[in-house]
Amino acid sequence: MMLVSTVITGCSVGDAFVDRNYMTSGVRKQKLPGFDGNVTVCYGGDTPREKRDELAREACDVYGLQPLLIQEAKWQCRLTVPHSASYACINPEMRIPGGGYINPFSASQVEIWRQAKDRTTAGQPAEDDSAR
Repeated sequence: MMLVSTVITGCSVGDAFVDRNYMTSGVRKQKLPGFDGNVTVCYGGDTPREKRDELAREACDVYGLQPLLIQEAKWQCRLTVPHSASYACINPEMRIPGGGYINPFSASQVEIWRQAKDRTTAGQPAEDDSAR
């Protein structure tokens, strides 16, 4: 019985943190969080949203970007901080013609944004994705 209560109370003991996911297949060096435009914050049920947002902001700020909350999921991180919040690191000025944000780490998305911006500044209307 004591083991069960220790496990249950342990779920709200840990501090929230940015899951750096240091090692992925073939990668031998440590990565900064947000290196691919995404940040995951692991947190417990008692962690305020402001704390999660602050951690994501610090991770995205390394790249001069701002966090945008994409999704929250229960029971996806560690035992002591079981929940996760996924953020995208974005530049608020980089939006596709339809209004969505682009991933500034995706060369193809940046190129689409750059072409649309060039057309707009040249006085041409940007392509409308709905016409395709």
